[in-house]
Amino acid sequence: MKNTAGRNALERYTRDVSRCVRCGACSTVCSSFLADRRESRSPRGRMALVEAVLKGTLPVSQLYRDRLATCTGCLACESACASGVPVTAIIHAAKEQAVREEGRGVVSAVIAAGLKHPGIMRSLAWLAPVALHFGTDAVTKKQVQGSGSSVQSGRKKEGTNKRVAFFPGCAVEHFQRDIAAATSTVLEALGYEVVVPRGLQCCGRPFLSLGDREAAVELARKNVRVLASLDVDAVVTACASCGMTFKKEYPGLLAESGMEPVPVLDIHEFLAGRLGALDLGPFTERVAWHDPCHLGRGQGLAGTARTVLRSVPGVTLVEMAEPERCCGFGGVMRATHPAFSAEIGEAKARDIKRTGTSIVVTGCPGCRMQIADSLARIGSEATVVHTVQVLAEAVRREASGVRGQDGNELAAAGDRPRGTI
Repeated sequence: MKNTAGRNALERYTRDVSRCVRCGACSTVCSSFLADRRESRSPRGRMALVEAVLKGTLPVSQLYRDRLATCTGCLACESACASGVPVTAIIHAAKEQAVREEGRGVVSAVIAAGLKHPGIMRSLAWLAPVALHFGTDAVTKKQVQGSGSSVQSGRKKEGTNKRVAFFPGCAVEHFQRDIAAATSTVLEALGYEVVVPRGLQCCGRPFLSLGDREAAVELARKNVRVLASLDVDAVVTACASCGMTFKKEYPGLLAESGMEPVPVLDIHEFLAGRLGALDLGPFTERVAWHDPCHLGRGQGLAGTARTVLRSVPGVTLVEMAEPERCCGFGGVMRATHPAFSAEIGEAKARDIKRTGTSIVVTGCPGCRMQIADSLARIGSEATVVHTVQVLAEAVRREASGVRGQDGNELAAAGDRPRGTI
């Protein structure tokens, strides 16, 4: 007998699905539809499929699951929808129903196993230099460790007035620790003690993308227990997807347990009101900015991120065409549908190349990985970095008295690998 719990979860959205009037406004902004123009990959096409499954006129087939899996979760359709259809929530519920009725696919099962076991994730760390085009010295022990790399207790050190907990997320923890190092540099320059608490897990978003809500609930509970026990002024993350998950998903994931979410701030919103206290040296460079979907549409911080980036002396921001267009990373889609993800990513890379800039800045480690790979595919040698890496470099330049050098000159002088500044 099939498990109907997932179907019950999907049935809660029956009325929301029926609100889709098939106007097609969503199709004009959907990155997956624009990649191959298949109606079944448009948001309205997916809603039609979900409605058919709910009515029992369509079975949960492999094709149906493929159409759910190739939604990047970018939220662009929801921004364009005049009827306010919660497309992303519906697709998550549809995935949950499909997994409960038919089970996971092999690729999804392997990804889920890796996410649940940090040892497996660590064994894949060699992929980061390939994906980000780093040299072997890009992520070093010296960069990762320091006064803010771990926490010995949940209490502030004696004599410390300001303390911040950093939630790294899977992409930073296992593949891009240079972002964690840069975050610590910037926060410490502001006078904060930075700690990464032991016991933190994946935020849970990949499991929502895979349709495994039970695993996401378990991870949410574990993370909140750890974070709620800390004596800190704030919890921050440099991952846009993690930040949106804490803000938008945790209230629902924790509802049955009666637990309250812990406020988590994206690093851009934390820094925005504190930039006046940060001493920054010049970073005279033209840069392009990519809006992570979960930072801009997901958290409403596109303007805040630009304010933080423009605070660096000498930076010239060159806006690309459609900076908010999804890069195609799509959570786990890059792993489950790599060719389709790459097709979406190459469209983003071409937009970036047309800006003529040599540095691309973004606020999401997943976007950083996807864009770096996409740029390499079209023959671009542009560097892709997180905002905190630009700030950390400006802090270093001010401290060392560096003046009048741009990012490329410093890269050549210091033999810095692509992907770092």
